[in-house]
Amino acid sequence: MNTAQQVEEERQAILEGLLAEQKFINPKYFYNHKGSKLFEQITQLDEYYPTRTERKILLSKADEIANYIKRSALIVEPGAGSCKKIEFLLDALHPEVYVPQDVSKDFLEQSSKRLSNDYPWLEVFPIASDFSQPINLPERYQHYKKYAFYPGSTIGNFEPDEAHIFLKQMRQLVGSEGGMILGVDLHKDNDILHAAYNDNKGVTAQFNLNTLSHINEVLNSDFDVKKFEHHALYNSTQQRIEMYLRSQEDQSYEVQGQKIVFEKGELVHTEHSYKYTLQGIASLAKESGFFLEESWLDNNELFSVNYLSAI
Repeated sequence: MNTAQQVEEERQAILEGLLAEQKFINPKYFYNHKGSKLFEQITQLDEYYPTRTERKILLSKADEIANYIKRSALIVEPGAGSCKKIEFLLDALHPEVYVPQDVSKDFLEQSSKRLSNDYPWLEVFPIASDFSQPINLPERYQHYKKYAFYPGSTIGNFEPDEAHIFLKQMRQLVGSEGGMILGVDLHKDNDILHAAYNDNKGVTAQFNLNTLSHINEVLNSDFDVKKFEHHALYNSTQQRIEMYLRSQEDQSYEVQGQKIVFEKGELVHTEHSYKYTLQGIASLAKESGFFLEESWLDNNELFSVNYLSAI
């Protein structure tokens, strides 16, 4: 498929979402260069506990995690972004090859270069692609013991059936002797979750609104970002954060020959973030070809880092 075809298919997919009865934008459009930078800011906010909590677990339990990782290891990290979290484990795990993958090519290349400079003993092989697509490793890497590293509870951004599909892809990638280190946010008090996605500085709002700026670039459209606002809530029944863009007035746009109408108050879905129990993580693993070997939690049981072995 040539680039022109890919661009046209991408545009059509975005339009289908905006013309649906419940309008939606794929959460991958959070992550252009600006979006990646904004997410890095989110991870440093007081309200956003997942990053610092996971960091403490990874640092304090690195040696225990390393017990599950064989020598001559290759670690693949889908959606690696800044490649910073793998640094909490590198000295303990000491893999031979690290394969970060991310949709933002420039950001990935900068991160990979920095990592190569900081860890000259580590071979870094970045792959710039959409992580909804299978990761294909070069033949020269096939003999390594392979492990996937998927921190940040990004697995929660998938619908449950999509999470199964993704983990099955990871199971196929790592093979029968491999495994996966998986960060998963846990079900907890509503107030804590609400604050994490509605920070006082409004960075999460900027991050959410940036999806419109991103699809404007892809579609050559002119959606007015100032006429939308960030809206996030925790659905305790579904155990998920729901994030939307809310139209602040009646408005319409002509895009690629299609008329797109937004009513005042209409919600455009941008993300779900599911929260799991440990039992739910074990079930998800088993249904995807893995076995939950061990879970490491913080003292307040807000977050978990899990090791899944292939079965």
